[in-house]
Amino acid sequence: MPEIVIPSETPPAPLPLQGVALLAEASPFRIAPDYSDEDLTEAFAPIMQAAVRRAVYESDSGKIDAFLEPMLRATVRRALAEYSPASRPFQPPGFIDRTVWRMQALFSSRSFEDVLFEKTHRFQVEEVFLFDAETLALISFASCDPARHSSAKRVEGAAHRIALQLRDEAGDVRHSFEQADGRNVIAEVGEHVLLVAVVRGRPNELILADLGFSLHRIEDHFRERFEQAGSALMHSLQPFLEDCLLIQAPASAA
Repeated sequence: MPEIVIPSETPPAPLPLQGVALLAEASPFRIAPDYSDEDLTEAFAPIMQAAVRRAVYESDSGKIDAFLEPMLRATVRRALAEYSPASRPFQPPGFIDRTVWRMQALFSSRSFEDVLFEKTHRFQVEEVFLFDAETLALISFASCDPARHSSAKRVEGAAHRIALQLRDEAGDVRHSFEQADGRNVIAEVGEHVLLVAVVRGRPNELILADLGFSLHRIEDHFRERFEQAGSALMHSLQPFLEDCLLIQAPASAA
């Protein structure tokens, strides 16, 4: 009969340490090492940089200087022209024009500044009111007149007259209308409040964009307090409304 060979029960020789390490790395059950925030930042940095580069530098023309740089230059020029009289592009009106306009102001019972604003197509925000969107109660205000700016009682009458004109017969907010004195009233509607500006001169799209930005900024900053009935915000909101008083046309006031 052929001899039956019984396999040996001797265990195989152990793998070298290097082989054990390789086997552990290849195992599907191995535990991944911990990664720190710095490791994740380093790993995601190239991806984020590429996304930002595409968003900023790849405009329709494919070049940043085709859009972003001119936009920034125009923004800086407008800011300097609004807040620095020496940087404004318009020269003062001549003697003949000033004389004619003063005569027109005299015979029309208007101020020379009103006629000047009309002739030079200027605009300037003189007063700003913030009303509750539902009740139209006055929340805060700001005025170019220091006496009116320091006393809520002095603006109560004007605020009440504007509030009565803010809604039409259907109850919808009127976004713009003219007062008896020739001032224009601009209303921006928010979620909780209405931002109303009294403007000398004829407003344009720039002032609408600036007022809309101011309203969004106010609602975003005071959202939680607007949702709490009875919050006292008169003085807290005034610095934000004072920024609206800086909105004006970049023209000479001479």
